Amino acid sequence: MRPASSRARRAAPVGAAALIVVALGLCLVLGIGFPGRGVLAGNETVRVGLVTDRGRASLGTTGQGILYDSAGSPVTLLGPGTTFTAAPGDLVEVPGVGQLPGPLTVRAIEPDPSSPCYVTVEGHPYRGHLEILARGGVLVVVNVVGLEDYLLGVVPREMPSTFPEEALKAQAVAARTYALYTKTAGTYAHRGYDLVPTTACQVYGGVEAERESTTKAVRDTAGEVITYQGRLIGAYFHSTSGGHTESVEFVWGFPSPYLKGVPDRDQESPHYFWKVSFTAAEVSSRLEQAGYGVGSVWSIEGVAPQGPGGRYLERSVTGSAGQVRLRSERLRSILGLKSAWFEVVGEAEHVENAVRPAALSGLVALAADGTRASLTPGAVFARRDLDLTRLETTEVFTVSPVLVPATLTFEGRGWGHGVGLSQWGARGLALEGKTYREILEYYYTGVTVGTLP
Repeated sequence: MRPASSRARRAAPVGAAALIVVALGLCLVLGIGFPGRGVLAGNETVRVGLVTDRGRASLGTTGQGILYDSAGSPVTLLGPGTTFTAAPGDLVEVPGVGQLPGPLTVRAIEPDPSSPCYVTVEGHPYRGHLEILARGGVLVVVNVVGLEDYLLGVVPREMPSTFPEEALKAQAVAARTYALYTKTAGTYAHRGYDLVPTTACQVYGGVEAERESTTKAVRDTAGEVITYQGRLIGAYFHSTSGGHTESVEFVWGFPSPYLKGVPDRDQESPHYFWKVSFTAAEVSSRLEQAGYGVGSVWSIEGVAPQGPGGRYLERSVTGSAGQVRLRSERLRSILGLKSAWFEVVGEAEHVENAVRPAALSGLVALAADGTRASLTPGAVFARRDLDLTRLETTEVFTVSPVLVPATLTFEGRGWGHGVGLSQWGARGLALEGKTYREILEYYYTGVTVGTLP
């Protein structure tokens, strides 16, 4: 992240009485509410966890701001670049003030509507205000911001701002729906926020990310969401499907009536085709580090059935030390692949002698009287006097030749999980003259696009 300016002003303590008078006056004149007051009716807010894993952070405002304590009382005037630190006992260390219990609140003061002032985290400006608390020696900094203002910093980070207007509108509605869907699900509620600013939810860049075209798309679709039978949908989206989006059961294993694979219009995407190679040793090492050790990798194959978008829910990896099945999306994550739609080609193959477990009929056990008995499937059930714990291991394994690749090449399509809205496909449909509602209704089966009551 960009460091705060070396000329940034530190928070300066002031007399409590004088500060309260100043703060009250500014709030009354400028219309700034105190922490705890409700937002304007109909203005949904979201809580974005900007800092969740560090012991300190540089916070402030682009101009002048006020720091409030947990009771909502003003503590000090605040400028850019103040370093807050997690103190012992879940307290927050504020320079020039001391240790305070959270949550603390930072609000920016706008002296003139034509000169907006924003809160900052590590020098990056954000709309809304900040809440600060410490938990177990870690700072938690939450950006509390209106949903529509939040989207201004999301849409240009998720879709190129140069895309057609109808594609941008489709992205705005999908992002709005996904934010509300995730907030309602309460995935991060136990941590004190609704969303995170990364691809785990949606990429959020704050004020720096905003662009005129995407701001217009958000404003023009204000309040619009996607529903299925009256409920918000999980409006998943991705960059490029590779020609056909995927039904969700072949990606994450659960069915959905509105997340069905459809033919895509994303052929102009630079990620439509891709190809990457690894040495077999590198693939084996990455699998072992992830807990899927199979020795030297021999092959990676899809496990039927195959989805309409070309993806397998699971892959079978065979190696010198055994075989394992894992989700294709998990394998994609381990290897850092663009998508789970791929074929694997072994190159520079050579022959090795592979040791394999023998079939059941090749095993020998000892009977109760000490005689040896060959174990065929029929004999296992016919001979009740066999001691199956006393297998003779001399014939348990067979040796046979196998082709072992030196390099594994992954030839694939698309970028992302392939479920729901395809962003490059939305671009293609928009260029064909489709409206944003038609685009959304194409990628999400049987849905309705409109405003919630």
